[in-house]
Amino acid sequence: MAKLLFVVANVWFQDDEFWIPYQVLSDQGYDIDIASWLGGRCRGVFMKSIDETKAFSELNAEEYDMVVFVGGGGAYDQYYKNSDYLELAKKAKSIAAICIAPTLLSDSGLFVGKQVTGRDDGFWTQITYLKNQGAIYKDQPVVQDWNLITANGPQAAPQFARMIADYLQEKKSAF
Repeated sequence: MAKLLFVVANVWFQDDEFWIPYQVLSDQGYDIDIASWLGGRCRGVFMKSIDETKAFSELNAEEYDMVVFVGGGGAYDQYYKNSDYLELAKKAKSIAAICIAPTLLSDSGLFVGKQVTGRDDGFWTQITYLKNQGAIYKDQPVVQDWNLITANGPQAAPQFARMIADYLQEKKSAF
């Protein structure tokens, strides 16, 4: 079974973007670790907590089949231009990112020429940012471009989870 890493902010990660995919994938038997920059206990925007996460300093991204980056206001506050966050993405075998996470990860250079979606503020700020980083923006809830899956926010979390599961199943079948 594939091994996954979920990355959340220490404070104010988006609960639904974490808990919905996490539950779907853990129910299917995937081995899941959870990480945050500082490690330890994390709290979502709706005050739901994750009791224990690994610190980035404890991680080896190559050990995971996919790294799932969760959004939320705290993700923007903690990970905008964060070199450790970007390095984690660069070392990932495959990436799933939801809400603000695709915008944050676009600074890694990994999205150049890739089809992505993400959350916008209603003024095209994040969409423009993605395009300026070389991404091909698609106005869809969830987009897959080979080993990259992106989603535009919490309302897309169930579809995001299904697409991750489908991708992992297809990858498993390919061997």
